[in-house]
Amino acid sequence: MTENTLTERGRYLDAVRQGLTEVLNKDVSAAEEGVRLFDDLGLDSSSALELLITIEEILDVQFDAEELEMTHFETVGSLADFVSAEADA
Repeated sequence: MTENTLTERGRYLDAVRQGLTEVLNKDVSAAEEGVRLFDDLGLDSSSALELLITIEEILDVQFDAEELEMTHFETVGSLADFVSAEADA
């Protein structure tokens, strides 16, 4: 990975953490990439949708709902990977 790629990855991780903090009303700004969204943080299906909308607003992007899979919501890192792929598409 190049330094620019790492910087972009950090940007998407930060957006996911910021979105989670807003949606869950608790500070998860230090959540590691392996933290599970549903099992560890208590995300549910309605808050998952709210999270995507919040991340879209943070990054000023639109996600394609057709591309969305539950595997994208496994961990902080997997969601950041989805956000990265969609934002860079």
